[in-house]
Amino acid sequence: MKHTSVLEIFLFIIFVVFFGSFLIAAENKLKMAVLDFKTVGDSAELGEGAAEILRTTLMETGKYTVVERGMLKQVLEEQKLGQSGAVDQNTAVGIGKILGAKLVAVGSVVKMGETYTLNVRFIDVQTGEVVSGKKLTAQSRDEIPGLCEKMVKMFSKEEAPQEAEDKRSQSQKTQVPETKNPLAVGNWALGGLYPGASLKYVTGGKSAWELRAQSGSGVLALGPRYYRYFTHSSNPRLFLGLETDYITFKGKVSKSTGFAGGAFVGGEIFLTKQIGLLMDFGPMYINLSDDKFSESASALEYVMNMGVYWHFK
Repeated sequence: MKHTSVLEIFLFIIFVVFFGSFLIAAENKLKMAVLDFKTVGDSAELGEGAAEILRTTLMETGKYTVVERGMLKQVLEEQKLGQSGAVDQNTAVGIGKILGAKLVAVGSVVKMGETYTLNVRFIDVQTGEVVSGKKLTAQSRDEIPGLCEKMVKMFSKEEAPQEAEDKRSQSQKTQVPETKNPLAVGNWALGGLYPGASLKYVTGGKSAWELRAQSGSGVLALGPRYYRYFTHSSNPRLFLGLETDYITFKGKVSKSTGFAGGAFVGGEIFLTKQIGLLMDFGPMYINLSDDKFSESASALEYVMNMGVYWHFK
């Protein structure tokens, strides 16, 4: 182990918080695929360019994860489809499922006389329904990038009320205790760890807090954990999280105290409605100070945790 400084500790804490926040934020973004648009009355490059501008504009909002054109092209080639945008609604849904997207955007750029019309439809991959359709017109090719930006603004504003309604509906559902769902709000769980014990409390449909106490080989660690689950009801339930601990170590000739902090990813498999097996893994920064010699040392370790949990609901 090496000696550490206050700056190193501060930088590590910032890294852990940023890393965890980034993963949680990425999970909340809506994944979307934009197929190249069909061009009518002009060159094919016009539709391809409009679709690429739409992809970039969607990503710039920070609300969406957009499938790159290269990956999209690979899937289309594997399915023996062209990139002209001439795909029907069912095919678009199939492509979206392969890519793991929630929405697929299809459309066209139509030139009639001196007028250009941008048509875009946003399709829900799960239901196969068109959730939004937009049409904008311009008097020249140079105005098409502006149409794409306006299209994204219109779609984002339209989606926001629906997203809020979905969250309210989900909140209303999770506020009712569900005896068949271990992630029901207000549920408690007791954990038997290797070695140690814990008490977990579900604060939301996808989040939980836990207080852990672990001991072994002269080491005692006590501290909280935060879990963020990727899904509400799948089995196994995958999660990521952050952890911090107060640590004491008692050796034959010395005693040390310190702290630990880190991030982790893992999953919990439910054998029954109340019994789950948990395992996670992640980096843990550990800092200890010797009480007798006033020296400190630190290290970055990779820690695996395992446990059996009894969920009360």
